[in-house]
Amino acid sequence: MVWLINFLADKFGNNAILKGGMELRLLDCPRHTNDIDYVFVPFSSKKDVRELVLDAFSEVPDLKIEHSLNSKNLRCLCEYNGIRVQIEISAAMDCKSQELTTATLARATNQQAHIVRGMRFDIALAHKIAAWNERRLVRDLYDCYFMVDILAIHPHIQTLRQRLAKSEIRAGRKTKIVSMTIIDLISTLTTALVDLSQTMVEEQMRDFLLPEELPGLEKKIRIGVNKLLEMLRSDGLSA
Repeated sequence: MVWLINFLADKFGNNAILKGGMELRLLDCPRHTNDIDYVFVPFSSKKDVRELVLDAFSEVPDLKIEHSLNSKNLRCLCEYNGIRVQIEISAAMDCKSQELTTATLARATNQQAHIVRGMRFDIALAHKIAAWNERRLVRDLYDCYFMVDILAIHPHIQTLRQRLAKSEIRAGRKTKIVSMTIIDLISTLTTALVDLSQTMVEEQMRDFLLPEELPGLEKKIRIGVNKLLEMLRSDGLSA
């Protein structure tokens, strides 16, 4: 995964913007992730990105690539020496970003560190909150806790409002578009905290964290999400 991040940084520079769980890994988040998520800019079509990415990967001997396009992203399953990693790439005309380094993970795998671009943290947090709202996974709440309580990030309210206005809420096998406000989100998050339990946290997070990270994690998530609620009340309702 580190090699792929470095490779895409070399090939595409500031046009490849890292996001999601792997961006948090570069900020020393202990949560494991099996995917590498990107936004490629400035592109209006995932098809244009596909040709560039596949051409770049074709230069790597023995790297096997399977790819597919869906409504949201280009998905590439990369395999090298039996190791498989999934990369998901969306396209956008613009995405605010900032510099990150792969140094910590690179040192752990005896690789050279690279400077890469990551989605600006306040915008990334807004998207993470919206992702939780749409799929209700504990790992999204964990990421919110890490960004708010550990990294002291405030969400970008305008981005959050835009995502909430077209929330893709899963209802069984179907997805419906729902328009929500910050007030609606506050109510939904508050209810989720009432239902949150250590058992739920352990069941959903055991594949993403080492066993020694799990005890008391429900309390940490609760503290972080309560801080987030305070931010939403102060920033979101006044802006």
